[in-house]
Amino acid sequence: RALMMPYNRLQYLDIGVFEFNTELEYLDLSHNELRVISCHPTVNFKHLDLSFNAFAALPICKEFGNMSQLNFLGLSGSRVQSASVQPIAHLNISEVLLVLGDTYGEREDPECLQHINTGALHIVFPEKREFSFMLDVSVSTVNSLELSNIKCGHENSTCSHFLSALLKLRKNPGLSSLTLNNIETSWNSFLEILQSVWHSPVKYFSISNMTLQGQVEFRNFNYSDTSLKALSIHQVVSEVYSLPQKYIYGIFSNMNIQNFTVSGTRMLHMLCPSKVSPFLYLDFTDNLLTDTVFKDCRNLVELKTLSLQKNQLKKLENTILMSAEMKSLQKLDVSQNFLQYSEEENLCSWTESLLVLNLSSNMLTDSVFTCLPPK
Repeated sequence: RALMMPYNRLQYLDIGVFEFNTELEYLDLSHNELRVISCHPTVNFKHLDLSFNAFAALPICKEFGNMSQLNFLGLSGSRVQSASVQPIAHLNISEVLLVLGDTYGEREDPECLQHINTGALHIVFPEKREFSFMLDVSVSTVNSLELSNIKCGHENSTCSHFLSALLKLRKNPGLSSLTLNNIETSWNSFLEILQSVWHSPVKYFSISNMTLQGQVEFRNFNYSDTSLKALSIHQVVSEVYSLPQKYIYGIFSNMNIQNFTVSGTRMLHMLCPSKVSPFLYLDFTDNLLTDTVFKDCRNLVELKTLSLQKNQLKKLENTILMSAEMKSLQKLDVSQNFLQYSEEENLCSWTESLLVLNLSSNMLTDSVFTCLPPK
């Protein structure tokens, strides 16, 4: 029922070879060298992956329109035209992966994706190409959109094309989740991207593998009128050695959202919100935060979950004092740090709300048993 042949050297695909495989449901031919497809009445695939190949035009046969059970479709091509998508326009496909070839953009059809009926769409743009595409990614049926390989805003250039693409997302009120992968841009453009998404219908926004360059221009961040509930930022490299960190951390700390994750970014500090914060969940795993994080911070009274795993925490006493101001905190993860505890400090005032505490992989000794949370 399943045939998986990715990462080979296949160049030609004759769909007819599967004519008698009537039970074949799952076919993965991604990451090959396929250039030509020969069409044939097909079996009723549920999963068909032809992504990361060398097709010039999208490998969509008219017979694909009969695959009524298709849940996943992976495609690749340098020419994406409305006519090539029409054979599958009537299908309701759960997830579509579209990998655009290196020469994509020479003759664009900006509206070609409007004929795809899918709930989840992942578009992989050409690597190492400046984002100057006109493609409209605001497909009306999509509730989860993922975009990979975004390069813009370097030196004197701007992210105008990409920002225009994000602006069009406001046409789709059903869009709930947006993910951006492999981004190269400037700090200013990153903040513009964040501001644009802030005023879109997106509820869950995730950014991963981002490289940032250039200096930061001070500007007010507009937090009003957002649908955003969760922001996740993973694996960031900043190629700027001098940053106005207080300004950057200030934007983050005053966000009016419930869930915020920053991991693998080498973040040195995090400011206390300037007023009572709606944060319920904070995850700052794998950074460089020290014992001063959230020191004397009284504006995280709604916070229920905090992860400071894999940072530079050293004194458990400071962690205890930090938690004491978090009146709703239930889960605290400070594992994989350098925490030690000294009874001589005589500080043991954990927040009374704490239910789950992770102290694994630290430098604690038996003395820690004299100071554990009350519950």
